[in-house]
Amino acid sequence: MKKTFKCLIFFSSFFFSNIALSNESIYYIDMSFIMNNSMAGKSIVNQLDKKNKSYSDSFKKEEADLKNEETKLLSQKNIIDKNEFQEKVSLFSKKVSTYNKKRNKTLNDIAKQKNKAQQALTKKLTPILANYAKDNSISFILSKQDIVIGKTELDLTNVIIEILNKEIKTVKIK
Repeated sequence: MKKTFKCLIFFSSFFFSNIALSNESIYYIDMSFIMNNSMAGKSIVNQLDKKNKSYSDSFKKEEADLKNEETKLLSQKNIIDKNEFQEKVSLFSKKVSTYNKKRNKTLNDIAKQKNKAQQALTKKLTPILANYAKDNSISFILSKQDIVIGKTELDLTNVIIEILNKEIKTVKIK
């Protein structure tokens, strides 16, 4: 009885075991590294930096004007009538509010442009990845951000950057 039970356990474990033998090839890439270090990714960053710098300069000038106006307004506090001073303070606070809204809208627009440009680059990168996977019999290409640990030999980031740099030099920001 014991012998048949042991044989039964042996055969059931042998036939019904879930041994994972796989010929699937799985590699990974670092998307943020590609976005920041490929020619197309660098063109996105440069275009956004230029826009951000021009907006930043104009906002600094506008901030300086607002600070000068605030100083001038505070110096008039004891000279002019209280009601007139309150009206000027109200107008000034509206100007500041308008400035803040304009600045926030501009920053949000730049962030949206960055996202759109990165999505465009990702769309252009997808067929490159698909062709590379097909040509090299790769089953999966995962994002490095989703991997806890992996062999460095499985990292395709530099190879993909070389291919991407040959095919796509710039991405225009709209």
